[in-house]
Amino acid sequence: MHGLLLGGFTSPDNSEKYAYLINEWREGSNTNPSEILGISRENPHVESYRSFGNHRIATHLRKSGWDIECIDYGMFFTNDELVQIISERVTKETLFIGFSMMFFTPSIERIKWITDHIREKYPWVKIVSGGQKTWVVSCVDSDYFITGNGEYAMDALLEYLSGKGPEPRISDTLKNGGQLIKSQHSYPCFPKRDASISLEDRDFIQENETLNVEFARGCIFTCKYCSFPLLGMKQDTTRYEDSLYEELLENYERWGITNYYVTDDTINDSKDKISLIARAVRRLPFQPQFSGYIRADLLIRHGRETWQDMIDIGLTSHHYGVESFNYESAKSVGKGMKPEEMQSGLLEIKDYFEKNSHSYYCGIFSMIAGLPYETFESLDRGKEWINENWTDNYVGYFPLYLQQKPGENADDMDKQVYDNFMEYGYTYSEEMPFIGDKSMNAEMTRHKEFLKSHEMNRNWWTHPSGDYDFIDMVEWTKEFDESRVELGVPQLGTWQTNYIHAETYKNPEENRKYYKSFGKSMPFIPLINIIRQYKRNKLS
Repeated sequence: MHGLLLGGFTSPDNSEKYAYLINEWREGSNTNPSEILGISRENPHVESYRSFGNHRIATHLRKSGWDIECIDYGMFFTNDELVQIISERVTKETLFIGFSMMFFTPSIERIKWITDHIREKYPWVKIVSGGQKTWVVSCVDSDYFITGNGEYAMDALLEYLSGKGPEPRISDTLKNGGQLIKSQHSYPCFPKRDASISLEDRDFIQENETLNVEFARGCIFTCKYCSFPLLGMKQDTTRYEDSLYEELLENYERWGITNYYVTDDTINDSKDKISLIARAVRRLPFQPQFSGYIRADLLIRHGRETWQDMIDIGLTSHHYGVESFNYESAKSVGKGMKPEEMQSGLLEIKDYFEKNSHSYYCGIFSMIAGLPYETFESLDRGKEWINENWTDNYVGYFPLYLQQKPGENADDMDKQVYDNFMEYGYTYSEEMPFIGDKSMNAEMTRHKEFLKSHEMNRNWWTHPSGDYDFIDMVEWTKEFDESRVELGVPQLGTWQTNYIHAETYKNPEENRKYYKSFGKSMPFIPLINIIRQYKRNKLS
């Protein structure tokens, strides 16, 4: 039996613009390379990585004899090119076409055009979309939706569709009539000790790419603002050492891959986990490099033995979720280290990793504006420390985003986050408040319409203190961003590792140059060439 898995549709808009731009681009053209990739300050998170979920599911299903092909970088294919790919691969043996949906996409109408085409031309083919959140997977007009880690849910669904098993356990029916399977409850797939991904020749991997890798599944913490499904895990879910070693070795020997983005919610949740990863990596005949989410308070408390393990691993590109330098605010959402200890620890970490890393250190962190107990004064104190002490790495301040009156497409954790903040006394309004700034008013109106179209009435909250609301925090974070621009601070971090590695893969120590150049010379062109070559191979 056969299936196709498509990914890479997180686009800045609903058009084929970026597919045409990448087709027409030539070195020396006047088009800004960042525009071709859809990168802007407002849209930093386009699908410039290969998809992760589709290759995870494909690897799992192939072990049961399925012929599964993955198509990556979907936003960079025109509709006609996608039609060509589908027509050349779909046969009467094709049971399903799946969409991997990690992030929300504005490309809903475009994807609807594709699914309508599939239903018209291949009525026997079922459409499945999978990802972590119901409101994300429902961007696709699917027959079946799967949320959570979906390996075992796909087993059950395909057994049923092929006439070999009972109907899968359905959690809900969505508005389009599609059936929702919440795998976390119906088909739990954690821990997954052999969570390896095995790629194929028809994936056309190039040696200067950055791939994704999973060290463990789920998170031991329950931060109040987090709505990912596998929180508060009581058991260790780390992969087997040999499983990780064999995946990294295979990717190096077959494709030359050395750079990875780690998909774990928290990479350093235990010292034992970091030690196991270090043992696996030290067996390799090459030095890999990893980027991902690191919990800063644990990194500080675990000490230099863990720091050295991470340097040996090549895990020197860190994203810290600090959230606030106001103690009561951070503590209220599950981050309880005192600000003075956090700040001195961050400076010590930066100094140690910059002096001892094999190639480079990147330490960015993200903050939330509008948490309980936060005041304008405490925000300004945090801003002052950041702008005095952290000017060679990116810091993102984001207004608190809340889910108001979770509806049909809300998951259990969305409802829990809502309850968490209601307990602190936040109030909500369905109506957008008056905004004096006309440009911001237009921006917020677009934002509101976008959210309403997906039953996500968010953000029009007022702080328990009554001193400010969501709009005030949008304005404050914009002012913070402007202060960083004036300082010439880098606008790149862990997520951009794939751009830099595509250029520096033969000499990774050159990464330092890009991270210290404040992002002014980001090498977009090598990644553009990776995607163009991939397209040529898939379409030929």
